[in-house]
Amino acid sequence: MASSYRDAVNRLQQLQSITSVVKSAEDAKQNGATATRNQNVAVTAEYLCRLGITESDLERLRVIHVAGTKGKGSTCALVESILRHSGYRTGFTSSPHLMEIRERIRLEGRVMSRELFAHYFFEIWDRFQRYPVMESSLPRFPSFIKYLTVMAYYVFVKEEVDVAVVEVGLGGRFDCTNVVAKPSVTAITHLGFDHCSILGDTIEEIAWEKSGITKPGVPMFIIPQHYTSSIPVIEAEARKNRAPLFTVPSLDRYPNPPTRLSSDTWSDNLSLALQLCRNWENPGQPLCSPFHLPQNYHYGITSCKWPGRNHIVERGSARYFLDGAHTPVSIGKCTEWFNSIKHDKRRTVLIANTTRDRKISHFLSIIRKEVKIDEVVFCPNIAMPDPPSADCEWPEDVRRGMVRTAVANCEMWQEAFPDTPATALPYVSDAVEYIERSGEQVDVLVTGSLHLVGAALSVLCPNYLDQDQHSYRQQIATLGT
Repeated sequence: MASSYRDAVNRLQQLQSITSVVKSAEDAKQNGATATRNQNVAVTAEYLCRLGITESDLERLRVIHVAGTKGKGSTCALVESILRHSGYRTGFTSSPHLMEIRERIRLEGRVMSRELFAHYFFEIWDRFQRYPVMESSLPRFPSFIKYLTVMAYYVFVKEEVDVAVVEVGLGGRFDCTNVVAKPSVTAITHLGFDHCSILGDTIEEIAWEKSGITKPGVPMFIIPQHYTSSIPVIEAEARKNRAPLFTVPSLDRYPNPPTRLSSDTWSDNLSLALQLCRNWENPGQPLCSPFHLPQNYHYGITSCKWPGRNHIVERGSARYFLDGAHTPVSIGKCTEWFNSIKHDKRRTVLIANTTRDRKISHFLSIIRKEVKIDEVVFCPNIAMPDPPSADCEWPEDVRRGMVRTAVANCEMWQEAFPDTPATALPYVSDAVEYIERSGEQVDVLVTGSLHLVGAALSVLCPNYLDQDQHSYRQQIATLGT
């Protein structure tokens, strides 16, 4: 049987598309089928059981589980980096990926190599293939997202990591990462409105979903919330589980905080990461107060890398500012970051796209208000006509649909803002060529979707994942998304 990385990606994509998974979740929400969504966790546990992974195996991973609307990925990245620089062997699983699926599983701060990913993928595939399913109602193989979640926990157990840092995929309560019955600590970052068709239209509904990662007796740490009506919901969940609940202190209360901070969002994420690390290292009586940061914590903070968020790439006379912001709040933070470092005398171009139920008109109006844009290029999240990796390939019907959306967005912009030129192009590579053709100095903001940013990285830095991941140039003053 073929067992290359490309073979693994092809098999994953055949299981079930991400789009269909999200659509199923939306249908379940609209039909009130909570029981169906609730089966996510039980089904994930069953597939882990088929691989011989027990509840006690998961508990030994000493999981740090993080939910939230914005900042959960960067908080996890900070936690992983701090604990790795403190001498621990780390595992980290996150979603979505930017360039290649293997990014979703990291060991000791590094994306899994293609060879190691393929090794574990087919080891799991073969075990599922051999498992007798005559008496089971479950398919032989889990869906795309569940397969990757199960694989992450399997890899972490087999690699004997000291800590598994786990970013929730969607929501929390019914997310398949929530299969761990007793993590070491849990956390909720900033809450806001995203994936409303699945999680609910009110902040209280969203808070109920996110706070579902609370576990009996396990300390929960949260960031001060902008939407204060979410707090009683989180408190109720903590009381029900008799879980100690703490709101992290402001970073300026720490006696020796790191410098180079320019964002309240970054400060909140960092304070949360610090409290998670201290309490993970010192289990027992949970604490939540400012403390003197040891030197290894500082090393972990300053070396933390989280690509695609406040990320700068320079190519000749063009500077690309990449940020996967896709909610009104994060778009505001993105424009704040961009304005703080862009060159006033350089031409400014926006490459934009959004996905699914996010309203691009609202997102564009925020950018138009905050940033002086000279031209807009709309393009789908498609890197190039013939991508070098199977990860970047899209079914033809999906590609056509995304191109139609880009054209529609362009027409909407031209009608609303006729004084600012706009163009629709089918590929990110076309957008880059179009912008760089003149050779003039230009600052390019790429935002609206993490998938768009991933496609841009595939074009701008095609060998990025094969380079030393601790040495690439990146702006890390803020990690707001």
